[in-house]
Amino acid sequence: MPRDLPPIIEEPEEAIEGLELEGKWDLVIFMGESPSAFSLLPAILESISASAIIAPADDYSWLPLGLERQIKSEIEYMGVGIVFPRTFCTLAPTGAPAIDKFARVFGSPRLRLETEDGAVRSVKVLRGAPCGSTRYMAERLPGTRIEEAGSRAGTLVQIYPCLASRRVDRHFGDAPIHVAGHIAQKAVERAMEE
Repeated sequence: MPRDLPPIIEEPEEAIEGLELEGKWDLVIFMGESPSAFSLLPAILESISASAIIAPADDYSWLPLGLERQIKSEIEYMGVGIVFPRTFCTLAPTGAPAIDKFARVFGSPRLRLETEDGAVRSVKVLRGAPCGSTRYMAERLPGTRIEEAGSRAGTLVQIYPCLASRRVDRHFGDAPIHVAGHIAQKAVERAMEE
C-alpha cells in the first residue's frame, strides 16, 4: 500500500498506480490499517479479478461501520464476496467457497484437548487464529490444571503479538485483544466439553 495516504482519497485509481496489481485470484486477504486504505478496495478490485475478499478489522478506527457498509455494498455490486471479521479470529464460513475454504483452516479457533490427572495433556489445533496465537497458546497450555485452562488460554493469546488493538473499541465495548482472549477461552472450554 502507498505510504502516507491522505484521510480522504479523491482519485483511488491514482493512489494505487504503480502497485502492479493484476491477475486472477480466488481469494484476496486485505490487511488495511486505516480508513483510507480500506477505501481503496473497490479500485483494487477493478484492477484484478477476485472471487472473494477477507478484510479483517482488528481496530475500529481502521474501518468505521459506515465505511464498512459502503465498501461492502460497492464490492458486492461487483459480484465479489466480502467479509470483514472483527477480530480476524472471529472468521467463520460465509457461503462464499473461497472464504469457506480458508475459514476451514484459519478463523474462530477449534481445538481437541486431551486431559490426564486433572491437567491438560495435549492440545491439537483443528482451526487456528490467522495470527498464530492459537498455536502459541496450544504449545503452552499442556500441564495447566483443567480448572485454569480457559483463563490461561485467554491470557496466552493476549500476550501473543496479535494484530488486535488494545484500545477499547466502541463496537465491542472492550478492547479487541480482550475479545480475542475470550474467543480462545471459549474454544478451550468447548474442547473440554467434547
